[in-house]
Amino acid sequence: MTPRSPPAGLGGLPKPSISTGRHTLVEAELVASVGWLIRLRWMAGAGVLLATWVVGAVFRLHAPAGPLYIIGASILLYNLIFYLRERRLAQASAPAGAFSRLAMWQVTLDWLAMTLLIHFSGGIESPAILFFIFHIVIASIFFPPRTAFAFALLAAALLSGTALLEFYALLPHEPVGGFLEHPLYQNGLYVVAVLFFFTSTGLFAVYLAASIHARLRRREEEIVGLSESLRRATARLQTLNEGARAVGSTLDLPEVLNRLVKSTAEVMGVRACSIRLLDKSGRLEPVAVYGLSQAYLDKGPIEVDINPLAREVLSGKIVNIPDAPSSPLIQYPEEARQEGIRSVLSAPLVGKSGPLGLLRVYAVEPDRFTPDDETFIAAIAAQGSIAIENAMAYQAMEALDVAKSQFVRRVTHELRSPVSVTRTLLRTLAGGYAGDISAQQRDILNRSTRRVDFLQKLIDDLLDLAAGKTDLSLREKREPVALGAVVEKVVRRFEAPAREKGLTLDCRKEAGEAAIMVTATVDSLDRIFDNLLSNAVKYTPSGGRVTATLSHADGEARVLVEDTGIGIPEDAMGHLFEEFYRAPNAKEIESEGTGLGLAIVKDLVTRLGGRVAVQSCPDKGTRVIVALPVAAGGEGPAARAEGSP
Repeated sequence: MTPRSPPAGLGGLPKPSISTGRHTLVEAELVASVGWLIRLRWMAGAGVLLATWVVGAVFRLHAPAGPLYIIGASILLYNLIFYLRERRLAQASAPAGAFSRLAMWQVTLDWLAMTLLIHFSGGIESPAILFFIFHIVIASIFFPPRTAFAFALLAAALLSGTALLEFYALLPHEPVGGFLEHPLYQNGLYVVAVLFFFTSTGLFAVYLAASIHARLRRREEEIVGLSESLRRATARLQTLNEGARAVGSTLDLPEVLNRLVKSTAEVMGVRACSIRLLDKSGRLEPVAVYGLSQAYLDKGPIEVDINPLAREVLSGKIVNIPDAPSSPLIQYPEEARQEGIRSVLSAPLVGKSGPLGLLRVYAVEPDRFTPDDETFIAAIAAQGSIAIENAMAYQAMEALDVAKSQFVRRVTHELRSPVSVTRTLLRTLAGGYAGDISAQQRDILNRSTRRVDFLQKLIDDLLDLAAGKTDLSLREKREPVALGAVVEKVVRRFEAPAREKGLTLDCRKEAGEAAIMVTATVDSLDRIFDNLLSNAVKYTPSGGRVTATLSHADGEARVLVEDTGIGIPEDAMGHLFEEFYRAPNAKEIESEGTGLGLAIVKDLVTRLGGRVAVQSCPDKGTRVIVALPVAAGGEGPAARAEGSP
């Protein structure tokens, strides 16, 4: 890509690429210098008045005080006008051209005042000639070298004209009486010498000032360029960092890729960015787009077999097209021209098993992209490839998990019927309905029944767990359900087993708490509290207490299931909701158990938008808190008591 020269700025130097407000750095410097010159002129005008008074009152020299006082006052007067004008331009955020014209007027009037000051202070004999050099240096700072040299020659012409007019008596000579013993303004050699040295000194001063100024400007431009490069590099690094965080923080592929194309286009300062993925038919389908019109996206399919650019990129190359409408690699050049696309930069998205697609950025300028852009888009494409592969892997794992759950559900469903029949037959035999049996046979049948009951419980738990991992749970018809009624029903179910163990079983609720409604199904709530109360009754020794307490606060319905049982060891707390896990002390009391109860509770509560927490201390008991969001309007007295017996 051929570098483009920036447009010439004020002072004939290239315009820096960084701006301050509405002005570039060079323009901002001009604006500041105009104000500085105005402040300097206040001192100059006051200095002329003061010097005139000192010459007459202190040194007793005879100078034309009237004209000199008028010149000093005139400098202050027109400087006031310049000051008001500069303030108005600054408040209006005027363009730099207005400040440049103001500077031109200042120099013009200053040089006219300087010429008059020299004339009325002795002409060619005046010591004020040296102040003209200062004005020449200032002009060389304000204006381009060519203009500054022209002003230096103008100063020489003004001084020469004044000296020659006085030399030939065409202009009255205004000497400072008592300053020189012998007049020199008619000494030809002196006049020529002063004019020669003044002109050469002025031109040399312009040369030095312009050279130093140009050198400083080049250094400033280098700094500006480095600052701009650093800013771009920082922005690109930030984009890469944000992309890495996005890849690691979510597996939602559309969200990651949409964020990626937008940040890439913005940090590169281009029109648009897109990501296309390769499908099984060999087409590149857009999955994330930023900055392109729908008409351009609908231009037609991009098939790898007939698209030369796609083939080049998918082979692993980064392809930079400086002029898209005229490139033979572009499949739709006319559509690119209508969209205003001139430059295209493409990078491959490559996974472990081969190409996944491509990342592409679009610019409205021809020959827009540099080797640095190619390196940057390669890094972005690498991040995009990681995000795509991670999301695909996650989707594959989810599909596999659903397939596993569906398989478990099918198998356990097929087992449920024969196991139910077997339970019935065993109970028939044990009850003596098929003939008399011996005590030994009855003992064998009872043990077989217990084992089949456990198998039935395992099948039911597996079906519950599998339902939460398939789309079956999404098809459940949820509606407002009276939570208190469901809890009371489950508590009554365990009253008989609790009495047999010598336990106290309570259901507590304040007045009106039974009317709290939650959005759920009666069956899901029943399974949650059946599992919790079953564990509480099972693992609480004789003489203990099991309590279910219903309350609500902060828009949540809460059920606390509390017991005085064996508790849970500290090292087992982190595994409570794992499938098939049972705490060691629970295994000692009850050898048979599926280890799925709390996993099912956790899954059901999560699906209902709630949360579950467990607090426990070994040998002192366990507290399980289930919190569910209250249904809209579900705290009034007219709430339905669905699920009540």
